[in-house]
Amino acid sequence: MALIKCQDCGKDVSTAAANSPQCGRPMAMLTGKAVQTQRKGGKYEGVGFLLILVGIGACFISGAVGGILIFIGFVVFLIGRFL
Repeated sequence: MALIKCQDCGKDVSTAAANSPQCGRPMAMLTGKAVQTQRKGGKYEGVGFLLILVGIGACFISGAVGGILIFIGFVVFLIGRFL
């Protein structure tokens, strides 16, 4: 683990650090490493989207059931967005 200078605060920062402890600047910009973040709500968004699509299809058969499915799909989708 080498030390590099942070371009914002000028302090020495380890190349293994994600951020500068002094100023919080992401070190991936300086080291060339990509920082990947993984969201947890992607599955909920997918299920919610499918429920919305099924609800739209069900509206042609029975308006009440389709409306309920669209509403539930929208709620599930929003839960996934904010996780």
